[in-house]
This record gives sequence, structure tokens and C-alpha cells, in this order.
Amino acid sequence: MNIKTGPVSRFCLRLSLVALGTLTAFATRAEENIFFSSLPLVASVSRLPQQLSETPASVTIIDQEMIRASGMRTVEDLLRLVPGFQVTSHNQDPANVVYHGLNTGLSGDEYGSRVQVLVDGRSQYSPLFKSGVNWNLLPVALENIERIEVIRGSNTVSYGSNAFMGVVNIITMDPALTKGWQVSANHGNNGIRDEMVRWGESIGDANVRLTYRSLQDDGFQRASYDDWKTATYSPDNRQSQLFDLRVDLPLSERDDLQLTGTFARDLSQFGRPVPTTSDPLRNLEQSSTALGVQWRRVLSTTDELRLRYNYTEDWAYGRYWRQQNITTVSGASAPVRFSYDPGGRSMLHEAELEHRLSLSASTRAVWGLGAKFTEVTSYGQFSTSGWRERFAYRGFGNLEYRPFQSLLLNAGASLEHDSVVGWMFDPRLSVSYHVLPGHTVRFGMSRAHRNPSLYETSGRFERRDSVTGLLDIAYLAQGVEPERIDMVEVGYLAELKHYRASLDVRLFSERVPNYIQILPLPLPASTPDQQDSMTTRQNASLNYATYIYGRADGAANLEKVRIKGYEYQLQWRPFETTRLIYGNALITIEADFTDSSRVADDFSNVPKIANQTRDSAPAHSQSAMLIQKLPFDVTASVMYFRASPMRWRRNGEPIQASERFDWRLGKSFHIGGARGELAYTVQMANESQEGRQWLRIADKVHWLTLRLSY
Repeated sequence: MNIKTGPVSRFCLRLSLVALGTLTAFATRAEENIFFSSLPLVASVSRLPQQLSETPASVTIIDQEMIRASGMRTVEDLLRLVPGFQVTSHNQDPANVVYHGLNTGLSGDEYGSRVQVLVDGRSQYSPLFKSGVNWNLLPVALENIERIEVIRGSNTVSYGSNAFMGVVNIITMDPALTKGWQVSANHGNNGIRDEMVRWGESIGDANVRLTYRSLQDDGFQRASYDDWKTATYSPDNRQSQLFDLRVDLPLSERDDLQLTGTFARDLSQFGRPVPTTSDPLRNLEQSSTALGVQWRRVLSTTDELRLRYNYTEDWAYGRYWRQQNITTVSGASAPVRFSYDPGGRSMLHEAELEHRLSLSASTRAVWGLGAKFTEVTSYGQFSTSGWRERFAYRGFGNLEYRPFQSLLLNAGASLEHDSVVGWMFDPRLSVSYHVLPGHTVRFGMSRAHRNPSLYETSGRFERRDSVTGLLDIAYLAQGVEPERIDMVEVGYLAELKHYRASLDVRLFSERVPNYIQILPLPLPASTPDQQDSMTTRQNASLNYATYIYGRADGAANLEKVRIKGYEYQLQWRPFETTRLIYGNALITIEADFTDSSRVADDFSNVPKIANQTRDSAPAHSQSAMLIQKLPFDVTASVMYFRASPMRWRRNGEPIQASERFDWRLGKSFHIGGARGELAYTVQMANESQEGRQWLRIADKVHWLTLRLSY
């Protein structure tokens, strides 16, 4: 399917390029004393508060102004503004956020487990959702977010093995700044019905914030299946609710306590809207409950101690009956009817101690200890109702040393032991040199590991015919080791105050010598099956081998990958009322099998698997956002996204080159003592967009927003 470039999107692109090209001409006429804020402090990279020019990694910040002006309804959509990130929609498949590709889109990798996501320091990693992030259950409302700090590059030193490719750190507002009531609603086409109510108050010495948010829409409006085109309703409706409580309580002049509690629930619809035995219409219900406590003691103006504990319980249910034809040992085709439940339950206990300290006028450090205990049960992942357990312990530290004013060294490391895969040591070294005032060059290198999920290490998915009882093993874990990535990067950051602009450039080379793929593998003699959903067992084309015990998908470290390229982000304020954010990424992925003889598949499929890895990120992508404040308290914003072809799924058609154009117009007003805003947002204003699979299409959506604060 070809998506054509519309005249509106071409105009948007030309407008963005013209704006970029005229930066110098306009800015040189700006007066030097016009205010341009300094680069902000961030603590996400090393866990030490640092200027952006001194962090050991590249960071993109999405602030409140960008969040409001974007009109986005979900956090994952905002990450389209970050260079190098790819984002899918949430309906029919879990939303997936990846950095630099490396996502098979197959079972076991559908939640994206290589980017760590934090909300106020709490990891959104879930053992139930295959060590990934379920964005449908993200426990934060956009209205409560102060900023999002996105680390572009590995950071397992600070945040553990899920920070394999990057980190998304969501920081919410201080409850002391959200006192009073705020209500908002989105109503539009495609069933969009969103509501949010927030209340904040001081109770004694405590500052309290309580939030309720509800999201609802009809998902993709149409699809290219012939039987879907005549459907009278959408087969991927979604409804979600969130309750969020935060209490900040000062205990003394030096101590404070933070208490959090969240409950998120999502009900999504899957399947075809016409009768079918292989993909029936069904609901998937899921929820996440979390409780957290954090104690902080200020030891001095530079030193502090933090101790936190978090408990998270995830649950999902979506059992249904399915029928499909599979091949018996004799080669005959036979229908098999079986039940499938992708749900389950998991519990996660996590504790962490962190100590920041100043060792001298030129040296600062942070160190910490962490422990994590997880339990998960899922018949769909393990073919048993029993519980699987996992323990992990880690120590981490980062040292910042300034030998002289223009040179800064950052050295960090973490040592982690996992009860499933053993020990992992991850070092990082970064050197930042201030070449000139406002101009910094950074050289960095690091090694990181990713713990495979329990599904990858010990998963088993079997199907038994409800009539004959014959067994087919569709997935069997046969042993994997942690993925490893070796990264080298060169960064350049320019703070051009005279031009009211900043420029962040990153050149990178990332090597993964043992990338985990989900592949068809021969079953061992200890685990034979009686039928095979993967067609014939005895076939000369199957690597010239005979698989007498059958074949099944499984995880294996059988691919070596190299990712190289560059990305940059430009921010420019030519006037106080105008802001432009532009991002660009060029990514090349090389992938080859280390041992293709282990793959129990036709030779023609081996390069197909490698090609999916190479195509898992667009070779070229761009994003642009223009925010313009107009008279009469009106704010207009436009966003533009462009990506070259890529492939989300191995077995699907590639997603064609696409362009997306969004815009928003908002009017602020006052009624008595209340402040409000009325806004109109349009997404995909120029053309339809393909989903993770080419057969699902999203058309233009638009909605009105009303927000009141009092």
C-alpha cells in the first residue's frame, strides 16, 4: 500500500525547512539582552544534577509547553518528537516504543523491553508483560507531568538492564503546585471521549494530589481485510481508567516522605468483527496496582540520602477458544481446537538505596544498592498455573571529576546478579570538553546488558486438541544469555544564547553481538510433540534436516547487529512568542546470523529474518514542532513527522514511507476566579496512517478540549 504525500504535508515540510534555513538571518538581528534561558539541569543520566552540557549522554526534554501544545492524548505519542524513536499505536497490538529499532514484533517482544520507562523513579517494567512496558497501563496523566527526560543511549549503569537502549524518565509536578481543582474533557470523532479530574490540597503539613482520568476511542477506523471493510463497527475499541494519589509530607527540616498509590485499568477489543475460528472477536482486560514510599534526608547542601520501596501487581485476562489447521506427524492436515489465555498475574517488589555526596570542590559521586523480587504466573506463557520467581541484586555508582574548568570526566559502573542468568558488569566512561563558552564536545563509551524475560528463558506455549488430546508445542525456551551492547558515541551540544537556540548532535556506533531473536528451532528428544503447527517436519528444504521431534519457536542469541548513524535536535526561539523544535535521525542497521544452521526453517526464511532486523528502524526520520503565541491569548501549534519505510513485523508487509501532519489551536480564558482553555486538535490531517501492520489503517481524528482550573 502506498501512502502519498499530500500538498498540506509538503507545505509543512517546506515551512519547516525555510524556518530552519533562516535561523541565522533572524537571530543575528535579535538583541543580545533578550532573555534565553540556560540549559536545564537534569538528574536522569548519572543520578547527579548536571547541566545538559555535562551529562554523559544525550538527553531530549519534553516540557509542559510542548505537552500542552502537542494536543497528544498519551505519553507514547509524545515520544515521536524524540530523534531516533519509533512509536506504534496502541490498538489491536500493545503500544510499542523502541529506540533504533531492534523489535521483532513477534510474541515475546511485543511490549518493547529495551527502553526503561520511569514514573517518578519507579520502573514500569512488568514481568507479566514479558519484561516490557504496557503503555495502556502507564500510571500517569499528561496534565500531571512536569517534564519528560529521554536519554538517547544505553544507561544500565543508572537504571538496570531494561535501560539497554535508552531511558524515558517521566517527572510529575510537585503536589504543592497543583492545589485546587482541574477538570478537562476531550470529545471528538472516532469515539474519543476522555475525562480528567484532579484535586490538590494541603492537609496539615502534607501536600496531596488525587487524579482520575479516563480515555476512550474506537482505535483504527478501517483495515484492508476484505471482510473488515464491510464491518459496521470497529474491532479494536479501547477504554482505560486511572486513579493516581500522591502525598508529599515533610517530617523535619532535613527529612521528607513521599507516598504514592495508583490503579490503572484497560479494556481493549481484539479480533475480526466477522465470525472466524482463528481470530474471534474478544476482549482483553488488564490492570496494574502500585504502591510506593520514598524517604529522603538532606545531609548538606550537596549531599542527600534516598530510600524507596515499590510494590506493583499486574493482572490480565482474555481467554478465548481458537481453531486452526496444523499438520500431523504423518503429514496430514487436521483442525485443532484449543483455548488460549494471554493473561496472568505478576507481583514485583523493588527496594533501592541512593546516596549523593560531594567528595571535594572538583569531585561528586553517587552510589546505591538495589534489590528486586518478581513472581509471575501465566498459562499462556508457561503452560502451567504455577508461579515463576526471579531475584536480582545490583550495586551502581557514578563519579564526576573536574580536573579543570573546561574538562569533565564521568565514570560509572554497575554490577548486577540475576537468579536466572547470573552476573553482569556494565561500565561507562564519558569525557566532556567545553571547547568554547556554550560549545561542548563529548566522547563516550559503554557496555550494557539486557536480562532476557522469563518468557525468553523458560517459556512454553503448548496446544492440546480439545477432542483428541494431541499435543502441539508452539513455543519452547531452550536457553539464552543476556544481550550485550557495546556503544561508542561522539556528542556536540551548542547553547547559542545570542541566537536564542540550542543544538544537540549525536553520532553513534552500537554493536550487539548476541541479539535475541524468536526463531523456529528443532525440539529436543526430551520434549517431543505429536502435531506440528509449523507444517512438515521431514522436508529437504528445511536446512536439509529432519526434525523427528517437531519444531517450535524459541528465543536464541543467533544474530549479530551493528547500528550506526547520527541524530540531532534543534530548538530555536526567534521571538518570545515563537518556538521551533526540529529533530532528525539517520540510522543504518547491519545484521547477520552467527549460526543459521540452528534455525529449523526453510533457507529462504533465514535472510528474511535478518532483513526484518535491518528494517526495524526507518533509515531516515524527521520531526518538527512549531508553537506560536497569537494575540487574544490564542496559541497555535503544528507538528510534522516523516519516516522512510520500515518493518514492524517479520511476517507482515513493510510500512511504507509516511508523513503525518497534526495541528492544534487553543484559546485561554478566565471566568471569575477560574482559568480555562478551549482547544481544537487534528491528528493525521494530511492522510491516513498505517499501524504496526500494513492491514490496519488510521484515518484523520479530531476533537475539542475544554479545561478548567479553579
